[in-house]
Amino acid sequence: MTKRPTLKVSKTDAAKRQLETAIRLWFFSGDPVSIHTLAAAAHQILHDLGKKRGVPAILRDLPGVRVERKKELRALVSRYENFFKHAEKDPDRLLDFNPDATELLVLDAVFTYESLTHEVAPVLSTFKAWILIHQPRYMNEEDRVKLIERLNACSTDFTRMPKAEFFTYHQSVLMQLGVVYQNQSS
Repeated sequence: MTKRPTLKVSKTDAAKRQLETAIRLWFFSGDPVSIHTLAAAAHQILHDLGKKRGVPAILRDLPGVRVERKKELRALVSRYENFFKHAEKDPDRLLDFNPDATELLVLDAVFTYESLTHEVAPVLSTFKAWILIHQPRYMNEEDRVKLIERLNACSTDFTRMPKAEFFTYHQSVLMQLGVVYQNQSS
């Protein structure tokens, strides 16, 4: 039997790979539990790295939230993640899972990743673009307007484009603009 070579993976790379996989699954309507689990794992790594480097992950650090309310809000943020990872205390419990919660978790992970690395990763950028267009309540209006202006120059109505089609189109635009992809096959 041939021994496979090992793969050296940094924490940042692990988080990026998990996040990119979660985003691809999300765009192509993959399993919501798997998407959330991957996104939560990436988010936790990025939070831990950010804590060491002074870069907050909004959903875990909760800046601006009263100290006495942080524990309660952290429990809300992590309830799906914990349910999907652990069963020792509640093996027979059922959970009402709202997959929409994953979008905000992914978005916070994308912003945290960008703040930590100063890298524009194509898959992460595509998710951010979709959210800027379709979930404007989460975004800074100035950034949203700039993005929509750039996308409108393409003469395509992105607000009506299905997610999978948007992903494919946006990725091709980024390739045309010369955004280089990281090798994900290793």
